[in-house]
Amino acid sequence: MSNRENSVYQARYPAPRPLADEYGNFHYPADELARGGQGVVFRTGDADLAIKQPLNASGNPDKNANLRDRFRNIRLLPLPPRIPISLPLAILRDEPGYVMCLLNGMQPFSVFDWNGQTATEFGQETLPQWLAKIPDRDIALQLLHYAQTGSTRRRLFALSRCAAILARLHSVGLVYGDISHNNIFVGDPSSREVWLIDADNLRFEMSEGGSAVYTPAYGAPEIVQGRDCSRPRTDCWAFAVLAFRTLSLCHPFIGKRVLEPDSDEGGWDAEPTASGAPADLDEQAHAGYLPFVDDENDNSNVAVSACLSRELVATPALRRLFQETFGEGRAQPHRRPAMAFWALELARACDQSIPCPNCRMSYFADSHEACPYCGTSRPAFAWAKTDRWKVLIPAAAREFALPHRMFHPFSFERHDDASYEAVMDFARKTAWPVRGTARFPDRLTFHFEEAAQ
Repeated sequence: MSNRENSVYQARYPAPRPLADEYGNFHYPADELARGGQGVVFRTGDADLAIKQPLNASGNPDKNANLRDRFRNIRLLPLPPRIPISLPLAILRDEPGYVMCLLNGMQPFSVFDWNGQTATEFGQETLPQWLAKIPDRDIALQLLHYAQTGSTRRRLFALSRCAAILARLHSVGLVYGDISHNNIFVGDPSSREVWLIDADNLRFEMSEGGSAVYTPAYGAPEIVQGRDCSRPRTDCWAFAVLAFRTLSLCHPFIGKRVLEPDSDEGGWDAEPTASGAPADLDEQAHAGYLPFVDDENDNSNVAVSACLSRELVATPALRRLFQETFGEGRAQPHRRPAMAFWALELARACDQSIPCPNCRMSYFADSHEACPYCGTSRPAFAWAKTDRWKVLIPAAAREFALPHRMFHPFSFERHDDASYEAVMDFARKTAWPVRGTARFPDRLTFHFEEAAQ
């Protein structure tokens, strides 16, 4: 191609403008991955790298951001080894922003959010039979999206990995500061990777003063109301909001008081708002002025939108964590359960769930003999049990990795590592170690359950 032809081609099909970093490397921004209050993240031509550019209040690149000092402070923090947080690698030279690692194929947690897709966008013209009788098509499509993105089982696993990362940060006195569905990235279901991508706000907890950055709808009441700064307990609140929304499909404080303001609870004779509370009902809910939709002592703000029943998506232990966080913990931050409890109970709940072979939704095997969504009888499965833990193994599994948490104290770094690999034979109701691996310990047992009738 001649120079003239090349110029014409580039004018017609312009390539993205490369951005140079401080070391002279060039990066080609591609599609936008996530956008938040502090910045926007782009993929690059390198599948393992991304670029983040800080934004100012007007949504434009913040040329006044002092990234060099921010990076220096982050690099001095005592981060736990091998923690999956995407740290800055290099500062951009001519524009505000920096280069960071991003594992190939990862997506923000917002992949679990339904954004009004149609059945055609899901790759099918008609709804499956188990959804066809739902009169509200939007609700049916939302459930279809829930199933196609891994249902409850995948969500529980991803949330558990995220909670373990945050627990490791809190164990060394660090605060993450801005938990949201755009700052947590998940790999495809086979990779089992979960990473936090935004290290900008990492810092030590301070007894007073300090900064408070949060994403709207995720901020703890004391931060939104301007009474305190970011702390581990405010991380715990934001994570609990993320977990509740991801599992149940509704916000923990957007209930009857917000969605039906003319009802008895929200009408002219309702209780007056607290001093300093905003007039907007959504803002009141996000700032912690309204009760939890599942509050055990106050049913004035019960959920009225299309939410999944908490009994279907959360074990009794998880429901208790939500109650402690959003009930007593709404006004008393010290009552909020630490991230360690979330990591433990989310992993336990994941290990008790079984996928339905018909509709692809998952549910807790001990609670149902048939899928609560489509009515298909519960398939055969096996329990792998030790004195510490039990894990459900679907009958479709031929080889199954038995995780570290079954044989050792729960480890936030290694709880999902494979300690043994089992070959499953459901026809003979037996299991044995994969060839060339260690024999099973005596305390490991397998219990095979027949398909429910």
